[in-house]
Amino acid sequence: MLAIGRDTVGQLIRYGVSSGASATVSLGLPVLLHEVFGVEQKLAVAISQASILLLNFLMIRLFVFRSKSKANRDLAYYVGSSIAFRGLEYLLFLALFELASLHYFLALLLTLGASTVVKFGWYRFLFHGRTEPVV
Repeated sequence: MLAIGRDTVGQLIRYGVSSGASATVSLGLPVLLHEVFGVEQKLAVAISQASILLLNFLMIRLFVFRSKSKANRDLAYYVGSSIAFRGLEYLLFLALFELASLHYFLALLLTLGASTVVKFGWYRFLFHGRTEPVV
């Protein structure tokens, strides 16, 4: 049986909270911008996506894994990882949708679920337990 330490459990809980906050802002901010402030829909979503990139970086770095590495190092790795993950998520979605003939929503749900698990492990590797001083 795989032993999971308290540190990992705490990170998993914080990652869940972070993911929930990200989903809420991802969906809520465009609605707020468009419905309340009259921002055009495409621009509202673009603003939301840019905001989420920053929010997710800060949450992952400071709240979930409490990185002690230099901020510019963490940011570079995070942005590079985010770009790679988005591409891989889309390829997995296409494989499930086109090759496995799954309904698009199920393909998307499976893709995002798998990605969330893989991202936790990847970001834990990147941000946890580093000894560099925080800048």
